[in-house]
Amino acid sequence: MVEIEGKGRGLVASQPLKGGQIVMQDTPIYAYFVSPLKLRQPIEDTNGSCYTRCCAHCFRSLEAGAGAALTCPSCSHPKDAAFCSSKCQSLAFSSSHTPWVCRTLSYLRNCSLHVNHQTPEDRQIEARCLVAVFNLAMVSPYAFQTFLSLDGCGARDGQRYIDSAIFLHSIFTSISFDDRFSLPSVETIADILAKNWRNSFCLMDPFSEDKGRSVRAHAVYLNASFFNHSCLPNACHFHYLDTTPHNGSTDLIIRVMHDIPQGEEICISYLRVNISYPERQRILMNDYTFACSCKRCQIEANWSREEGNEIDHNGCDDDPGFLPAYLKRFMCKRESCRGFLAPLPPSDDGNPSKFMECNFCRELTKRPKALYEASLLTKV
Repeated sequence: MVEIEGKGRGLVASQPLKGGQIVMQDTPIYAYFVSPLKLRQPIEDTNGSCYTRCCAHCFRSLEAGAGAALTCPSCSHPKDAAFCSSKCQSLAFSSSHTPWVCRTLSYLRNCSLHVNHQTPEDRQIEARCLVAVFNLAMVSPYAFQTFLSLDGCGARDGQRYIDSAIFLHSIFTSISFDDRFSLPSVETIADILAKNWRNSFCLMDPFSEDKGRSVRAHAVYLNASFFNHSCLPNACHFHYLDTTPHNGSTDLIIRVMHDIPQGEEICISYLRVNISYPERQRILMNDYTFACSCKRCQIEANWSREEGNEIDHNGCDDDPGFLPAYLKRFMCKRESCRGFLAPLPPSDDGNPSKFMECNFCRELTKRPKALYEASLLTKV
């Protein structure tokens, strides 16, 4: 990690990297469902008991009628604490679903004076966020302090979240904490919400051709939060929620999309690949408070209005940073997807994979011949 002029902290390659290499596998310091407190849609098993559709610890899907889901015996609303196994249940009781979380979620669900069906869904989800962050502060004070050191709250960010912070502070004043933690000020809560928004990743449901992918939960990763953005990224992130064992299902995996020389910054994209230049700039400024000046944005900023939304896959050269070549090689061809493609990891003996994987729909495609042959020249 180094200081990068105009960007702050960022991650650079300490050695040459090959396409498909995993450069980071990170575990979240906290995660929380993005479902509203009052509008949760449960799944009913064959015995008529209500469960959420995902494990509250590993966030893997719970199969309706499988009979394996376990709940928290202390929760007045067990819908918020269904677990796929006794292992997840046990781990959650000492980390993500402590007795304090039990009491607080129950209070928030029953506190109709403050949280009801008319409360905006965003505010309800922000309340879930604060439950996760405050619990982190009591379970792991060091991780909480590290979280507070992340980028996220300039004056503009703080003002954006101040109304939410005032509302949520009024709710949490009625909630008791243990001796290790006390309710932060309105300004600190606004800071927490801003840092959460700017540094969280989405844990998503599997891709559907009709519905795309819906967000299951948000998670914050201390190490992965240092990856800066580029609209022409050289790495992309993957989650394998429902295909990974319980102890790694929420891990974030960063893979290199093409060869990277030593000393080059490793960047991911915070956005989907097919978003237009004006829309990308609007989102990045509103959500992350910066204007992107990557090579792609410099090129598209000079396009005429008629050409601005067109993606030309012709005229490709051998430079993966050149826009048409890049989009042809590293953008998923599925019209309803348009995620980023990265090669599968090299084999144990260093041989490169012949396949690319989309980080959004997970579809595998054949790696372009030129890229594959170039990767054979040097092994990992």
